[in-house]
Amino acid sequence: MDLKVENLLKNGHQGPILSKFLTLDEQKNLTSKSLQIFFSETYPEEERRRAFLCPLGLDIQPDFQIDIIEIKSPKPLRHSEILGATLATGISREVVGDIIFGEEKSYLLVTSEISRYLLDNLNRVGKYYVEVKKVDKLEAVVNQNYHSASIIVPGLRLDSILAKSLHLSRANAQELIRTGRVKVNGKINLNRDYLCKQDDLLSITRFGRVVIGEITGKTRKDNLILNIEITRSK
Repeated sequence: MDLKVENLLKNGHQGPILSKFLTLDEQKNLTSKSLQIFFSETYPEEERRRAFLCPLGLDIQPDFQIDIIEIKSPKPLRHSEILGATLATGISREVVGDIIFGEEKSYLLVTSEISRYLLDNLNRVGKYYVEVKKVDKLEAVVNQNYHSASIIVPGLRLDSILAKSLHLSRANAQELIRTGRVKVNGKINLNRDYLCKQDDLLSITRFGRVVIGEITGKTRKDNLILNIEITRSK
């Protein structure tokens, strides 16, 4: 078991405890029959979540202490640019949650204790100077972050699904996997033969995310017709 998860479970038995942002893999492993465990839901598709743990029987309302930072720039920004600029201010990855894109604005979820610091220090992303401010809620544009699509694939291999979803050659999809630029459910996956399952979340550096949906049928050549949800490219 991951040491971070182990420590959270141990400390949760002593009293209420709030985690930093957790990956999907850490969230999956954070289970206990002797604890109440709650996860943040700042918006429906939240990937990196904070967890609130406390002993059974304790009547308490979790406060996840998440702030929303709005970033306004002259041109659309990429995930890697926002994350890189944010970490360059000197903070750690675990206090930064999801990055959500709109047409003219992007949003950054952070732990409340570092939001003031970011407002004072995050003024440039990539080659653009940006305006940042704390907001109370995400705009409706977040609901449009993913769009539905159907792809035809010979099977559920990771490289095949990436190639079709991102409109790449199979060789280029395999290169993304080989160089560690593909995560499956929050964990880097270097196995191009990995067989994807329904609800798997694929995160691809510089390309966005793909959520695996259901198989809706087969073609005459016995290929699979697969539903996916994919982030809009920027």
